[in-house]
Amino acid sequence: MVEGTTLPYRPVAAVAFRGAQGHMNSVYNFFAIDLLNQLVGACDVVGGCLGFNPACKGYPETGRLRYVPKAGPDGLMTVGIWMGHHYPYPLAEPRLPQNMALNDLFVAARHTPFLDSDDREDLWERLELGYRPEVMLNFGANLLMSIANRETVARSLAQYEFMVSIDLFETETTRFADIVLPDCSYLQSIDSRSNYPFIFSLPAGMGEWCWPIRQPVLEPEGEQRRFQDVLFELADRIGLRADVNAALNASLNLAPEYRLQGDRRYTWEEVCDADLKSAFGAARGLDWFKEHGVIKWPKRPEEVYWRAFVDVRVPIYLEFMRSAGEKIAAICEPRGLKIPREYYQPLPEFLPCPSHLCKSPGFDLYAFYYRDTIHTNSFTMENPWLDEAARLDPFSYTIAINADTGRQKGLRDGALVQVETERGKKVKGRAHLTQAIHPEGLGIAACAGHWGDGMPVAKGKGVFFNELLELDWDHASPANLSLDLCVRVKVTQMEDA
Repeated sequence: MVEGTTLPYRPVAAVAFRGAQGHMNSVYNFFAIDLLNQLVGACDVVGGCLGFNPACKGYPETGRLRYVPKAGPDGLMTVGIWMGHHYPYPLAEPRLPQNMALNDLFVAARHTPFLDSDDREDLWERLELGYRPEVMLNFGANLLMSIANRETVARSLAQYEFMVSIDLFETETTRFADIVLPDCSYLQSIDSRSNYPFIFSLPAGMGEWCWPIRQPVLEPEGEQRRFQDVLFELADRIGLRADVNAALNASLNLAPEYRLQGDRRYTWEEVCDADLKSAFGAARGLDWFKEHGVIKWPKRPEEVYWRAFVDVRVPIYLEFMRSAGEKIAAICEPRGLKIPREYYQPLPEFLPCPSHLCKSPGFDLYAFYYRDTIHTNSFTMENPWLDEAARLDPFSYTIAINADTGRQKGLRDGALVQVETERGKKVKGRAHLTQAIHPEGLGIAACAGHWGDGMPVAKGKGVFFNELLELDWDHASPANLSLDLCVRVKVTQMEDA
């Protein structure tokens, strides 16, 4: 019984996230784990596995922000909200790609390695992509560190004819830019959606929905400008304001009375005001939120435990995957790109990743990346307070190796070690021997190891795990294009300089 509502109770859950997803066989990793929940009725029920807020009845006074899963034409579930460029089901029809990410061909993919891979030109040529990228606008992404090994990504960036980067710091990636514009930090910015979308930014259980805004507590310094203001000015200069307004109307799902009109030059504050009034009513625009900061309302059992209230089915036999695989193969294989059918089967099975197939002597550990408890990927490395905490933490800037395994290899805690892949990619760092890791594992936290001079606090701290990763078709899932993030390595103790 939850708030007077009787609901199914299943005190068991199987949960997965990045660890299962970051592999060539990620589709079947996740499918197998999810099946455990489906088979015992533990999805979206009390005690079971809750999704990222899949249902919301909306703000009570306006009914806006409402979304809920529903049955598609075949009765299978179509989600009410999603974070990718398309819903996970039903899949779109594969086609010769018009998108250089190839997502319109590989229709189960949410992301792609093929914007930066060494073999991207070969893939684009085989698949008859009719254009090539010439200009990049980069918004705070440190591509050189966040994808795979630096040499591969650097080669892709060097091919752009013109690049603009809007960033807080001079990063390894901004060195490739023709123009670098200093952005405003979150403490200098205003945003009507700092906690959006609900699907990802709020706890999944009972409690409250909340919608805060971000408002500045510091003024911009020097030549800093908010990236939204830069984009609006660019749109005005090249005559695209009407298109930008239409895109904002769609992406923000503005109510008719608050939609941006024609090519009118709105400020970012006016857009935020329209967004808030659209969701919460005319009395709760930007001025109201500047005074109150946040709005809250209670969650309802039928939102959190929606499964008992919505008549939908979920597949435990992915028949649509087989059909998608055949259609994709019909496009790819006449053009010389083989599609392994085992990645498009209706039921999960074990598919070995490249790291499972490594048989070279001495390469006996599986290296993997994990999220640090202190840092957010590579983004927070320049924060002096977080850096101080990370230097006190035994894991943030080290290479974690099982203590028994390390001693068997003659490694000592704190020693300088080299980690090398079968294909010759190498990183160095300090070993931390611990029982908190599997005897066959080797863990590297965060996205550390900055080498650029523009981030002096971060420079030289920690280990750049992504340097070990290959970036090509052979290391990506033929189904959802997930890049394999696990590599087989050998570890050697080095002499300190």
